[in-house]
Amino acid sequence: MTDLTAGRPIEKPQHPVGHRSVSLVDSARPDRRLGVEVWYPAVDCAALRTVYEVLPGVAFSAATAQQSAPARSGRFPVVLFSHGRTGMRISYSMVCEALAARGAVVFAPDHPGDALMDWMLGQHTDDRTNEVNRVADAHCLLSALLTGNSPLPTDVNEAMDPDRIVLAGHSYGAFTALATAAGSRGVEAHELVRAVMVFQGYTRMMSDALLGRVRVPSLLVVSEQDLVALPAIDADRPWSLLQGTPVWRVDLAGGGHQAISDIALYAELAQHVPDLPDIVREYLVATAAGSETAAGRGWRELMQLQVRAAWAFLQVALDMDHQAGEAEAVRLAATDGVTVRRR
Repeated sequence: MTDLTAGRPIEKPQHPVGHRSVSLVDSARPDRRLGVEVWYPAVDCAALRTVYEVLPGVAFSAATAQQSAPARSGRFPVVLFSHGRTGMRISYSMVCEALAARGAVVFAPDHPGDALMDWMLGQHTDDRTNEVNRVADAHCLLSALLTGNSPLPTDVNEAMDPDRIVLAGHSYGAFTALATAAGSRGVEAHELVRAVMVFQGYTRMMSDALLGRVRVPSLLVVSEQDLVALPAIDADRPWSLLQGTPVWRVDLAGGGHQAISDIALYAELAQHVPDLPDIVREYLVATAAGSETAAGRGWRELMQLQVRAAWAFLQVALDMDHQAGEAEAVRLAATDGVTVRRR
């Protein structure tokens, strides 16, 4: 389709990364099909590099992921990553690959009705329906993975540790993560969720009561120059209300709303697609503004800081390596342009 490539990974991989694409149909909502991307620690092999299709006819090869590579032996924490409004399940490939390379099995589902093509075609759902669907999507995916209905091959299923499940989300994906951990709209909190990670979370629609019901360890990553999820509105309140232990907050000087997503990469690649409509090219450049560089850092370095923070948090919250996680938190706190608060 194209010769575009993601280029170098945001950090040197600690493991090879495998990738697969699967789909699920929710038995409780038979008209709802979820496309899901999966990244996982893999054995090194001669598998082809994964290709991600952003728009019909516009695709790029992955930084590290090898398509259908066999999974590495062992049990690894599971991260379910929920996209933001108008996002896609591949919109965070760089970060998802980096987390898999460090030793996690990462799942990224689409949320039909709130994905990019739904908005482009005018088929998006209202907020209440979207929020109900997002929580149900998370329950559907976790149920499929944990009750023997997984569409994944045996080697990937066996790589998942069901006792270390983490919900993560960007922007509106924060609702998916926090509401699934807390319980929402008559749905009980998911009992197996061990921790929550929120990146540039858009949280203003969540009640104080919902946020106060989140009793698992939580990480908030905040961009100080975020013009969508404003820190004073969307970060300060959850920081004061979340009840888990520990709760971490990492503020990035100069970061924009898309600091965790692949949008800055898309804006770069768009310059090399000659037939791309100008309106699409302009949209990508405008959306990436503020996230392509921050406090003198390029977008790859900004992403790496967030991966470092996420992994240090997981090392502590999941009892993976408490000492290493604490040491990394101290190093991050001493980094220019990064503020770390913990309680």
